[in-house]
Amino acid sequence: MKTTVLLLAAGLVFGGGVALAEQTSTRAMAEELLALMNMPQTIEQSLVAMRQMMPAQIEQMNKVMGEDKASAGVPEQTDKVMDILAEELTWDKVKDDYVGLYASTFTAEELGGLITFYKSPAGQAFVAKQPELMKHSMEIGQKLMVRLMPRLQTLHQEGKAEGVPQPADKKKSKK
Repeated sequence: MKTTVLLLAAGLVFGGGVALAEQTSTRAMAEELLALMNMPQTIEQSLVAMRQMMPAQIEQMNKVMGEDKASAGVPEQTDKVMDILAEELTWDKVKDDYVGLYASTFTAEELGGLITFYKSPAGQAFVAKQPELMKHSMEIGQKLMVRLMPRLQTLHQEGKAEGVPQPADKKKSKK
């Protein structure tokens, strides 16, 4: 009986240590993968791209929402929003979240495969071309919004005609 209890206790103590070591190893692998993926630079580049595209997106949304007056304050508002995002989305502030996300999403074996890929010439080419892919993906999204704009405007107008409260109406009622 004593032997069974001792074996059980030893299993719990050492088993927990193994699990902790595996978690630590997986987190280290996730951190290595994110470094190979140039995640800090990717986040920075995303913010730059957002800063460039946001004014046009706000203008488009204002058209959909029926805001007729010119959006003179859009550049200033965009700068304020982007300053907040740039302050909060630094790699130092989000690194632990990203490492945890990758460590909990992928097994150690999968992380190992991804690390091998990102260390390969093909993986490095992917990393090098990722900013260009992201830029063109955002352009595709903008083109899609331009194409959808007439339908969204129609939907907005139909909602107004049916008495559905509109975002612009909410602003007016708060004053």
